[in-house]
Amino acid sequence: MMLRSTAAALILALASASGVGAQDRGAPASDPERAAPWQDPGRWRQLRLGMTQSEVQHILGEPGKVTRYYAFERWEYPDALGQRVNFDERGHLSVWGAYAR
Repeated sequence: MMLRSTAAALILALASASGVGAQDRGAPASDPERAAPWQDPGRWRQLRLGMTQSEVQHILGEPGKVTRYYAFERWEYPDALGQRVNFDERGHLSVWGAYAR
């Protein structure tokens, strides 16, 4: 019991020293000010066929994973379980969405 209370006190002390309190744990994912750009459905509606990779990155932010194939490149937000965008061999947007294959 003594070890458990000592560990809890140490955790609280470290949290206080770093300025992290119960009221300052970050905004919920639904807060548009703190959410990643790719989480905003409005951003996905801005995509257009033929956009460059830099244009897509400006709209959606950094991808969680990039995979290069023979004839295309896939960016995944945040990973294989999320949304995807595919670029053709010239680096232009060719398809996007949850099931972009």
